Amino acid sequence: MKKRIIDMEKDPRREQYAYFAPLRDPYVGVTCRVDAAGWQKRRTASGAPVFLSLAYEILAAANSVPELRRRIENGQVVEYDRCRCSCTVAKPDGAYAYCTLDCTLPWDAFLKEGRERLAEARSGGTMGEDGESGEYFFVSCVPWLDYTSMVQPVPEPPVSNVRLAWGKCVTENGKTSLPVTIVAHHALADGIHLAAFFDELKRRLG
Repeated sequence: MKKRIIDMEKDPRREQYAYFAPLRDPYVGVTCRVDAAGWQKRRTASGAPVFLSLAYEILAAANSVPELRRRIENGQVVEYDRCRCSCTVAKPDGAYAYCTLDCTLPWDAFLKEGRERLAEARSGGTMGEDGESGEYFFVSCVPWLDYTSMVQPVPEPPVSNVRLAWGKCVTENGKTSLPVTIVAHHALADGIHLAAFFDELKRRLG
């Protein structure tokens, strides 16, 4: 993945960056219910795996917003041209492992590689990650639960990777939807950027 340095002294959000960057808890997050009826019909017709199919769309939406690809590294702000994801994978013994996926690949290539990497993680994965940690979106999925909000563990000192999560896809009163959560570093992203993510996700899932 390529990245470029952002000169925050010349960036329109320089004051917001200066204010939020030093905070102990600089995160901003929101959970929204997203209409997924169109996605469900297409996925059912294709037979694609639920997790990989949803991950592909959600991560594509996140990659579409430049501010969500920004990270704070060594005191500088950098912007990646594209970001892969590090996701949690449940193992047979009840533990979980991390699995990295290149969600920027074309769909068929992503599906093939994703199936292979998920299988590897289930059978012998660890909580390690390959590559630079900054390039990742951190991804979790709670497919057993239709939730309305989520609190995610975050490290101290803070890191700037965007966290994404989603829950159970449900159909009620003829409407199919799922909860999606995003958490970002407020020094790098505001509500308008989170809204842009959800607007693109609604377009992709609708």
